[in-house]
Amino acid sequence: MQKVVWGAPSFWIERFPLYWGIDQGFFANQGIDLEIWYAYGGPELARAVSNGRIHIGEMGLPPFVTAYREGLRAKIIGSSVIQQLDHYLAARPHIGSTVDLAGCRIGILSAGSCDDYFIRKMLSTHEIDPAGDVELIPLGEDYGKLDLFVDERVDAAFVVEPQLSRGEHEGLLRIIDRVADYFPHYQWGIILASEVWLQHQGDLLGRLMHTFRQACRSIKDRPSQTIDLGSRVFGVAPEVFERALQRDLPRWETDARLDMDGLQSALKVQETMGMLTADLSLEEMVRQL
Repeated sequence: MQKVVWGAPSFWIERFPLYWGIDQGFFANQGIDLEIWYAYGGPELARAVSNGRIHIGEMGLPPFVTAYREGLRAKIIGSSVIQQLDHYLAARPHIGSTVDLAGCRIGILSAGSCDDYFIRKMLSTHEIDPAGDVELIPLGEDYGKLDLFVDERVDAAFVVEPQLSRGEHEGLLRIIDRVADYFPHYQWGIILASEVWLQHQGDLLGRLMHTFRQACRSIKDRPSQTIDLGSRVFGVAPEVFERALQRDLPRWETDARLDMDGLQSALKVQETMGMLTADLSLEEMVRQL
C-alpha cells in the first residue's frame, strides 16, 4: 500500500467522495492508503503543499493563484466535484437579504480565503464597505458550525452542506444569497498536486485520480445507498444528508474536468478586483490528467 495524504480546506460535502471511496474499498483496491488532512483555508493548505505535509489537495482558485505567485511549486491537475461556485450566504432568520448586512458580523473561513474574497465582492455590489460597514470574523476550526448562529457569534456566514440543510431544518438560518449570482461562469474548486510529487509519482497519481472519479460516479449513480455513511461521517440525520445531497449532486463534476474558459474568466475577475497585477499563463499553472 502506498500512503497518500489528500488535503482539504474545510469539512463539507465536497469531501464525501473520499470517504465513500475509502469505505467502499476503491482506494485500497488500487493499493492506496488514503489519509484526509484538513487545513482551515486555502493559504494554510498551500503552505502544507510547500512543506511536503500533503501530496495532493483541493482548494479554491483565488488562494491558489495568490500562493502560486508567491512561489508555490504546484500544478492544477483537475476540478473538484464543486466545479462552479455553489457558496450560499446564510443568515439568522430575521435578516432578509445581503443589503441588510451593514453593521453585522459575518463569518469567513480565514483572511485571504475564498470566503473573504467573495463576501467583499458581494458587499461592495450593494455599496456596503467590507472594511468599515461590517465585521469580518475568521472562523478557522469553527467554520460551518451551527453553534455560531445559536450563540449569536455571527449574523451571517457562508454555510456549507450538509450543515446548511441542517440549519434550515432546525430553523437556525435562511439562505439570503448565492455567490454564483455574482460570478456566473467561474471555475472555482481545483485539485492541485506538488510539482515534486508530479515528477516522481506519475503512476500513483494516475491511479489516485481514476479512483477519485470512480467514487464520484458511484455516488451519482446510486445516491440512496450512500445516505447512511454520509449521515455518520457528517454527524447529521439521514434525511438531512439526503436533502444536502439532493441540492448539491446535480452540479457535481464527477470526471474532474477543468472548465478552461471558466478558469480564464475567474482570472479576469481577480484581475478586475486588483488581486492580479499581471497576466498569468494558464498553461503554466495547469497540468490536467
